[in-house]
Parts: sequence; C-alpha cells; structure tokens
Amino acid sequence: MITELTFAVLKYAFLILLWVFVWSIARSLYRDVASYSPRKSRARRKKEREVRRKADAPVAATPASSTPNHPATGAMPATAADKQPTLLVIIDGPLAGTSVPLNSSVITLGRAASNTVVLDDEFVSSHHARVYPDERSHQWAIEDLHSTNGTVVNQQRITAPTILAPRMPVRIGATTFELR
Repeated sequence: MITELTFAVLKYAFLILLWVFVWSIARSLYRDVASYSPRKSRARRKKEREVRRKADAPVAATPASSTPNHPATGAMPATAADKQPTLLVIIDGPLAGTSVPLNSSVITLGRAASNTVVLDDEFVSSHHARVYPDERSHQWAIEDLHSTNGTVVNQQRITAPTILAPRMPVRIGATTFELR
C-alpha cells in the first residue's frame, strides 16, 4: 500500500514535471518566433545601441549631407573595398545560394512579380528596395522604397540611400544578401 508520504512525493514530482514540460513548450515557441522575426528583441537592440553609443562617443559628429550614407566597413583591407562587386548573392533565407549578376541596370527586390529578385516573405513589401549604381561615387548603393519593415544594412536600419561595400550584409525580411 502507498503511504501518505509516498503519495505526496509523487504528487509534487508530477507537478514539477508538468511545469518543466510547460516551460519547455514556452521556450520552444519563443525561439521559433524569434528565429522567424526580422526584428531583434528590445533587450538586444538596447545592448547594440549602448555598444554603438560607446563606440561613437570619442568620434566627432559629422554634419548630415544629401549624399548616400557610407556605413563602416569594418577591418576590410583597402584593396578589397576598392574592388567593384559583380554579383548580388543571397546568403540566407528561402533563396539562399541564388546570385544575380550586377550590370549597369537597377535591381529591385520585393514580393511583386515585376521585381528582379522576388522575395516570397510576409515581412517584405511588394516593392521593398532597389540596388543601383550610384553616379556620384561609382559604387553600388541601396535605397529602401518606403517599405513597412525597413531594410537593414550592416545591422543598421537605413532611411536614406546607402553605399554598399562588398560583403556587407543586407537584410530584407528573412533574406540576407551581399555584393561580391
């Protein structure tokens, strides 16, 4: 026969097991949602802002101009930065591995069938962004076409046309691409 103590231990063990199961389901759901979301968590964005603020603190602010933004290219050698890219390569997302040759024409990205690169993603606008050769700098630039969820270049959301250096990651929805 089962004693009262054994019954109490089994009851509490079952309760603990049930809560571990509920916690693992909640954790799994959170990770699934976070992996498909094109937007990072509030805490992660706050950390990145603090790191950027600390990194930008000793640097003097430059006045805004109407020319395209030139985001930091990191520790890229000067020879690699000067080399003109010839391909737009999708490195992450449903079309990973796809490449589009860069010629002198504009490349449009979005959900609509009329785009050069069609991205079947609910976070992408019908005409989301365009990659084009900039006439002033003679480099490739990207412009967000007033999309709802924005375009992220080098982990920063852009609001103005931005020069694209080779191997600089660009994220639109769940798709990430770069110029090579």
